[in-house]
Amino acid sequence: MNKDSTLYWSHLAAFEACPRKFLWMKGWDGIDLGHGPGHPMPRPEQDSKHHAVMGIAIQYAVEKMYNDELYRDPANLLRVMLQIGEKEFARQEAKPWNKIDYGKAQMSREDMLDIVRDGITGYLSTMKAHRFLGPYAKAEVNLLGWIDKWNPIGGRADTIVRRDDTGVTIIDGKNTKHKMKYTDPDQLRWYALLFKLAYRQMPDRLAYVWYRFPHGKKTLDEEGSEIIETGVEWVDFDEDDLKGLAQRALDAKKKMMRGKFDPTPTPKTCRFCDFESICDARQEQRAANSAKRRAKREIKEISGADGFVELKL
Repeated sequence: MNKDSTLYWSHLAAFEACPRKFLWMKGWDGIDLGHGPGHPMPRPEQDSKHHAVMGIAIQYAVEKMYNDELYRDPANLLRVMLQIGEKEFARQEAKPWNKIDYGKAQMSREDMLDIVRDGITGYLSTMKAHRFLGPYAKAEVNLLGWIDKWNPIGGRADTIVRRDDTGVTIIDGKNTKHKMKYTDPDQLRWYALLFKLAYRQMPDRLAYVWYRFPHGKKTLDEEGSEIIETGVEWVDFDEDDLKGLAQRALDAKKKMMRGKFDPTPTPKTCRFCDFESICDARQEQRAANSAKRRAKREIKEISGADGFVELKL
């Protein structure tokens, strides 16, 4: 990347989490990481991509349903979408960069295909319940906007639907098992910012669609009580949210241009980073944390379980 590159949400999220992670993932013009100026750092290891492959397969079936207007044949819609999802799973599975560790995934290939099938079936239930169809309904929509004449930003929305009664809805599908635990609502607000910059109007609604928690499914909440899923998580947003995101993008780009790529390791970020094993900052942090835990154990052993010792003379 360089100063003229279009900034995407994944770039901003990576940079804000850890500037070094961003640099090593994307590279930066004029910086040599040992593989030529501007080139990214080759990943020393690759985590199992089973979650990504399942999500891609589900989303591809959803994409074809919208963009090829498969919904115009409702009698065969589910059957065709399931065929598309299974075929896409096999295609993604065969890519060399999509390593799947079935042991780490703790599920078989057939188990994964069942999740893909359930995700596709569930999306149709959610789509019907929330009427995610309209005069305009497209998937994998490229959006590009300019914050100012020097700073383009971009993204690809999973689905955009326009209806006369609900207006414009931007949807992002997720195959997560934990709903909002690893999901940042600013991702959807980023798409809203792009839509506003591109079309000079605000979208009306933003929604995450949970492939594993479709509309009508019975599950248990955190207290163990039975609930009926709605299939969606609506994300609030306003003009100030979008202005704040635009400023964050400008601030990040300025730091990139100044070569500010210092590491900011945290367990939350590093656990999902392919470079954790070769990052000296992370290894030093882990060693320091280990030393602190060891010191606490030693103090506890010397002073007693509650930190005090009763002396009897």
